[in-house]
Amino acid sequence: MPAKDRNESGDLYIERLVRDIINYISNDVRRVLLKVDRGGLASAEEIRLRALKPLMMLNCHGDWFVSPDGRLVSDVRDAFIVEQNEIMKTLELMSENSIYAYQDEIRNGFITLKGGHRVGISGKTILDGCSVKNIKDISGLNIRLSREVRGCAEKVAGYLLKNRTEIYNTLIISPPQCGKTTLLRDIARIISDGMPEACFQGVKVGVVDERSEIASCHKGIPQNYLGMRTDVLDSCPKSIGMTMLLRSMSPQVIITDEIGNKGDKDAIMQVINAGVKIVATAHGYNISELKTRREVLELMEDRVFERYVVLSSKRGPGTVEEIVDGSTMQQLKLPVGG
Repeated sequence: MPAKDRNESGDLYIERLVRDIINYISNDVRRVLLKVDRGGLASAEEIRLRALKPLMMLNCHGDWFVSPDGRLVSDVRDAFIVEQNEIMKTLELMSENSIYAYQDEIRNGFITLKGGHRVGISGKTILDGCSVKNIKDISGLNIRLSREVRGCAEKVAGYLLKNRTEIYNTLIISPPQCGKTTLLRDIARIISDGMPEACFQGVKVGVVDERSEIASCHKGIPQNYLGMRTDVLDSCPKSIGMTMLLRSMSPQVIITDEIGNKGDKDAIMQVINAGVKIVATAHGYNISELKTRREVLELMEDRVFERYVVLSSKRGPGTVEEIVDGSTMQQLKLPVGG
């Protein structure tokens, strides 16, 4: 079942957290996590297991050590220490006792669980030429808890909708962990399903989800709701995926995450020249910082993007710092409470 939004009741969220994640963690670590109070579990954003190091939990207040009795503490001397065999057992449980079946995901450095939760993997890489063939001697797992926040893009969406069936080409700029993928996910939902209060009809959306973070597909099925008219290419390089979508799925809008790599500019220009709109994200603290990155700078100089949305975590993840008109580079009035 797709991940629910942050408005679901605490009891339901904790129930899903236990069912989709904690039940797939090795026995000793699971027993500790089940002792964490409900508030601690509900606010968790990451759970980190590192071999022979403290069990840790990250929330909006920072990262914490987890004690053997489930308390979130700041003193490392009180922390529960994770053994490497606990990490391997956890990975076996998460891969349904068939690590080989998840080999393609593992060599990319992560696997995706039911519910959209993503587990990053560290260890010794085995190379095949210049590419990673496998990761063995697993020494760390980073469990990133997936949370949809349906409705979080509604105030911003009004600035991105051009008319009843078109949107502005948009770039979302944000530092890490400031909510850009969460916002992008909700924008996909709005564009796909439509926004009646803004007289916007839903249109066909294609999502290139290179890192499996937008849709969080599990066995091919998106665990996050991206709208009824949305098609997803999971674990596909952006430059390849955009071309594939243009040829096969006739999207009216293409959405992708974290542009700026070599080849991204050419792929985006192919999208624009095909008359298809684009919504993308890029790492950065402001628009000026993007000008130091060649691929993005060339797109900016060509006036490809008609809207820029800059995020921070000043008032929590997803804080909208500014929305800029790409043709005039003038700041638009921010939505109330942005």
